[in-house]
Amino acid sequence: MIAPPRSLRRNGLGRTGVSSIAAADPYPSPASNSGLPLTLRRPNLLLLLFALWVSDVAAWGQEAPSRPSIRALRISEPIVLDGDLSDAAWTAAEVGGDFVMREPFDGVAASEQTDFRVVFTPSTLYFGVQVFDSEPDKIIAKEMGRDSSLFQDDGIGILIDTFNDDRNAYLFETNMNGARNDGLITDEGRDNNFNWDGVWHVAAKPTSTGWIAEIAIPFSTLRFNRKVDTWGLNIRRRVKRKGEESSWAPIARQFSFFRVSVAGDLVGLSGLKAPSRQLDIKPFVVTSANEDHSSGTKINEDEVDVGLDIKWGVTKGLALDLTLNTDFAETEVDDQRVNLTRFSLFFPEKREFFLENAGIFEFGLVERGFGTPLIKIFHSRRIGLSGGEEVPILGGARLTGRVGRWNLGVLDVVTDEETFDDGDVAAGANFAVVRLKRNVGERSSVGFIFTDRNDEGPLFNRVYGVDADFKVTQKIETSAFLVANEDVDFAGSEWAGGAAFGFRGRELRFALDLLEASELFNPRMGFLRRTDFQQVNPSMKWRPRIDKHGIRNLRTSVEMDYFSRSSDGVMETRELRLSPFGFETTRDKRIELTTEVNAERLFEPFDIQEGIVVPPGRYEFHRWELDGRTRSSAPLSVRGKVSVGEFFDGDRLSTSASLDARVSRFFGARTSFNYDDVDLPGGDFITRLFSQRLDFAFTPDLVANAFAQFNEAAELVSMNLRFNWIYRPGADLFVVYNENWNAPTFSSRDTLGRTLTVKFTYLWQS
Repeated sequence: MIAPPRSLRRNGLGRTGVSSIAAADPYPSPASNSGLPLTLRRPNLLLLLFALWVSDVAAWGQEAPSRPSIRALRISEPIVLDGDLSDAAWTAAEVGGDFVMREPFDGVAASEQTDFRVVFTPSTLYFGVQVFDSEPDKIIAKEMGRDSSLFQDDGIGILIDTFNDDRNAYLFETNMNGARNDGLITDEGRDNNFNWDGVWHVAAKPTSTGWIAEIAIPFSTLRFNRKVDTWGLNIRRRVKRKGEESSWAPIARQFSFFRVSVAGDLVGLSGLKAPSRQLDIKPFVVTSANEDHSSGTKINEDEVDVGLDIKWGVTKGLALDLTLNTDFAETEVDDQRVNLTRFSLFFPEKREFFLENAGIFEFGLVERGFGTPLIKIFHSRRIGLSGGEEVPILGGARLTGRVGRWNLGVLDVVTDEETFDDGDVAAGANFAVVRLKRNVGERSSVGFIFTDRNDEGPLFNRVYGVDADFKVTQKIETSAFLVANEDVDFAGSEWAGGAAFGFRGRELRFALDLLEASELFNPRMGFLRRTDFQQVNPSMKWRPRIDKHGIRNLRTSVEMDYFSRSSDGVMETRELRLSPFGFETTRDKRIELTTEVNAERLFEPFDIQEGIVVPPGRYEFHRWELDGRTRSSAPLSVRGKVSVGEFFDGDRLSTSASLDARVSRFFGARTSFNYDDVDLPGGDFITRLFSQRLDFAFTPDLVANAFAQFNEAAELVSMNLRFNWIYRPGADLFVVYNENWNAPTFSSRDTLGRTLTVKFTYLWQS
């Protein structure tokens, strides 16, 4: 099955529909299978995992290091950002330093010195960071554009916990070029929203001993409690050529920089005069020209539209966002994907209105890794999109923030009816969600969620749920949730629930997830990858440290996903992944070998490709996979994967590769390729997917991107050109061009449609 082609409308966001598998006649399970998960039939495996886990228990009782502290100096005049720390204000401020490594040797003093100072006026928080380097000519700084991927560069990251709740924080990152990247950290990294853009300023410049960065963050960009004069603070430094990461407040290597609870203290923040009821008004004008060839007749349309976004600080911790006649013309298009499973693809949210404080709406079990979630009770991409096509949003309101120990999220959005080119109609609908979460103890929480979708008809779908997350120690976490679902399509309530346990040691990580969803459970404001399932998912990762012969650590893991149907307990899927060998070098290169032993039962025919059907039955197949990458900070870096072996009752060869070229701070490119060769008794087919991305950064506030994709199986070529000028902080000019072609081959193309959009926004603050 091929992922649906991108919409010819403005943003081209992809499909997030829910797939279901209904079986009229359950396929009998062999007696030898007994329906039990593999781990329950192999007690020796559990004993082995337990023994490895116990090997790290001795470290549980170790006390965390004391939190460092620095005092912010109040000044009367604003700092002029010029990359110079000789001003009197910087000279008078307290100096922070003594960074401690997280990588490659945690707990060891950083190899290069980093000093920083913090000053503030009633309206702005300033950081002055002096980065010393013994080999300044070897500093890596290839990114300059807004929201660049700075993890590949030498750089500085500032994490600020404005409510000092040891859970949530703002992230601001920069490098020697003055690039800006920012994000919102929720629940110590449970949700990391790097699509959020705050208003802040940077001036950076190289020196003979390294480089200097001056950073100004208006208090109007932050939500905080003015009665709290101590904030959480941590600062991270990367030295990429050494594979080194260090921070002001020490972090053990098994944790990320987003472990907010181990941050230091920023004290002395009193007399802040940022108004608690700050008002941001952001009007916009959009004009577009659209040419549609999909019906065989050329249709031209010109549109001019206006809209309005408003942000109001209702209290010191709560923000109300209002949107009228919402437009997402500037939103980057999704990556096309080929789907060879029976289940839905998951696409992340990229639209600005839904991004700030989006982590507050996260519910249920902690998602591990970067795979597709099984259940997401609320997924904002279900609003304003239908089958990959844009649905007009008439307006919406969103109240998010914190009140004392409570986190609150309330959202209500109304969409209009839309008739698509193929004749399908998306009815107008109202989407509402309420999320409450109460902080318990130092790092734990309990919460509640309610979602309500009402389509014209009337059709409705509601979900009620409770969840809890208990962080027993820095290394141990447990969580659980339970939800009930009401829908016009079924009487009574359907339900879903789950529980999880996770242990994160220095070298060993162990997790166990248990999930279940009843037969008709379907949260139509969320995302559901499977229906009618029970899941048992144990996993173990072992990363023993070597630090010899150029090898940093070995990589060994084992994970199993066992799915049975909730309605009758019959096994549907068993995936056992074993990575017996892998390693990571001291120069950030990686290679890993994985073997998969899978079992799949189909209860109905699976149309994997047009004209090719996998019949119902039980299938067992074995595959091998080799995954590797070169050093990501190099001017040229490669990442690739090869997978070969059985696939249902046939064979499959899969390859994917990407080449990143970081030519200079002004230009970068990524070329990607995906290939599948599938040989089944019902037929053979090959899928190819190419993409080419070009990124131009003229200044940190003036960028252009080009993104072209060729999906051979869907016979589709698409191109997205995007120009963004931030002509003043928080205000933009966007020029976006999209074109799509029907392409049986890349050289034989017929235009399906093209759109040119210009969007102008203005920010007024009071």
